[in-house]
Amino acid sequence: MAPHLMRIIAAKQEQGEAAALITVTASNLMQLGQPGTMMVVDQYGLVAGGYIGDDTLQEMARKEAEKSLSKGLSRKVMLGSEDKEMEIFITVFGHQDKLLIVGSGNLVLDVYQMAVILGYSISITDNRPETLTRARFPLARELLLGDIVELLGTWEIDASTSIVIASHNHEYDEPALQAVINSPARYIGILGNRRKVTAYFSKLNALGVAEEKMNRVFIPIGLDLGGQKTSEIALGVMAEIQAVKYGRPGGFMSTKNLTTGIERREELY
Repeated sequence: MAPHLMRIIAAKQEQGEAAALITVTASNLMQLGQPGTMMVVDQYGLVAGGYIGDDTLQEMARKEAEKSLSKGLSRKVMLGSEDKEMEIFITVFGHQDKLLIVGSGNLVLDVYQMAVILGYSISITDNRPETLTRARFPLARELLLGDIVELLGTWEIDASTSIVIASHNHEYDEPALQAVINSPARYIGILGNRRKVTAYFSKLNALGVAEEKMNRVFIPIGLDLGGQKTSEIALGVMAEIQAVKYGRPGGFMSTKNLTTGIERREELY
């Protein structure tokens, strides 16, 4: 890959953005646009660097890159315009969302399993070696065992990070919240009741933490989907994280008015 295109893609990744690299693998063009020619398209569908040798084919390639980025899918595509033909391969460099979890109990295990399905890069921190094990969390990117607050201070939290605080017996919930409240995390949620967290907020307020930062903490954690099993609560947690990610309210998509239950409708045949 050309060094300047590599730098463009690396910069996009650091900014938390996706990008697509278009590589010409075959072409009947005589001069420009030979195999090995490359171009980068950013997540907004704009050409960020490079040129594949023909304006018409380049626009077709750009549109195909947009499709690949929307699906997160790398693929081979054949392009053609009049007597010009080109085969390209589109490589998608997606930005993986990060999930940082405090605690390693049964609820955390269920949250972890659902986050794996959703493609999160997962890091889990706890001070309990009996539950924070690779056998228990085989697909986690990091297992951080030791002083929870100290470890949180070393972790790189950015705007694509979601944080779930669910320490054993809530012992470290408050200090963990204090450690991450000023971070740029996209989501911070705590497993606990409002009474406990109101006390946490009082201390944060005394420490001079801005009200707007405290207002972005979700407590109790998760969407109200019903159910009491840890797997059901975990589903609500990940649903809430996804809703925040996409800026959605997390309500029903149905256009029907739902009141006391699911509306029953008779179909006429």
